[in-house]
Formats: sequence, C-alpha cells, structure tokens
Amino acid sequence: MNLIWFAAGCAVMLGSFLSCIELLFSLEWVDALLMGYLFIFGLLLAVLDTPLWPQVSIVSELRTAIGKYVAVVQRVTGKACAYIFIGCSLWSAMYSNIEGGFMLFMAALIGFFVTAIGIFSLGIAILKSRNLNLVRQELKKDNQSLEQMYAMHAKMNPQAGITQEEFKKMTPYARGISFEMPDIRLIFNALSSNPRRDVISRDDLAAWVNGDSMVFI
Repeated sequence: MNLIWFAAGCAVMLGSFLSCIELLFSLEWVDALLMGYLFIFGLLLAVLDTPLWPQVSIVSELRTAIGKYVAVVQRVTGKACAYIFIGCSLWSAMYSNIEGGFMLFMAALIGFFVTAIGIFSLGIAILKSRNLNLVRQELKKDNQSLEQMYAMHAKMNPQAGITQEEFKKMTPYARGISFEMPDIRLIFNALSSNPRRDVISRDDLAAWVNGDSMVFI
C-alpha cells in the first residue's frame, strides 16, 4: 500500500503542478494559488510513503514534523479521508478552470485515481480497525487476562512497554487474529504515546482496552 499511496501523492503533485502553470499563464492567480496548496498537500502525503531516499535528513525531518503536527495522516483512516478530499478537490478545480481536451482528460484520470485510492484505503482501514477492536473486546472481558498477556509477552523491556514484535505475537493468543508487521506499525501509530512509536506502554495498553470506542488505525 505504501507504493500506491506514494503514487497517489505524486499524481496529486503532477495534476496540481500542470494546472498551476497553466493558470499562472492565463493570469488566474487565485485558482493558481489553490493548485499550489494542493501541490503542497500532495508533497507531504508523498513524503510519508516515499521509497526514495528514506535516510536523507530532509525526508526524515519532514516525516517527523508531519507526525508531530498532522499525526492524523499517519493513520490509514486519516490518510484515506485526505486522499478522498484532495482527489475530489483537484478533480473539481481542474475541471472548472482548465480548458483543452488533454487537461480535462488528466483531470478525470488523476481525480478518479486519487479518490479511488482514498475509498479503497478507507475500506481497508475499517476492516483492520474492526479486527483490532475484536482483540480489544477479548482483552476487555477480563482485566486479569490483560495483565497476564502483558506479563507473558512484554519480555524485552517490560518497564517501557510491549514492542511491535511482542504485540504481533500477543494478538493470536488473545483472539486468534494475526497482523502483519506493516499493520503492527499502523497500530502502534494509533495506540502508542511514545514519540518513536516503537512500544506500547502498560498504561497505553490499558487505556485502549478499557476505552469505550473502536480505535481507527
């Protein structure tokens, strides 16, 4: 999914960039400014999932800043809603302000692609969130079970919390549901209060299990 999200972000950047250039030459400044904003949004979303230069300092710093100030787009649900909104906005803006058969075709193609990715991602997010909620409900039946699960699996650093590998091994015991490591990272983004999102503390785990609503990853 990361490559698909990266492609969607690049598609937003391409469509908004081409539209912005054309609108600047036609002296439609306000509409060009809107395309500039959409380009920035597409850039930020693409940076989150880029497979290119992940160790470059500016990419790492941008990801940290996005996680700090716009943490919602690190969740599949938030990212899906963002792509649905941006896809529809870009499609509408291009179709309303751009002339020419090629650009109208690009508007329909890019807008449909980005919006479809958003809808597909939202469906995945709901399904995975439901599976995670089944694990939560199982652990909530008995607080003693939660303590036992934590003590059984939090071996590496029990004072700090349960690691991603340990959580991955714990969920089949609790409900018989297994998660892949990409899903585990998304779950930790949603549940962990640790800045590095690499452990879920005992308090975080208890707050999630004893909560009244489903957490969307």
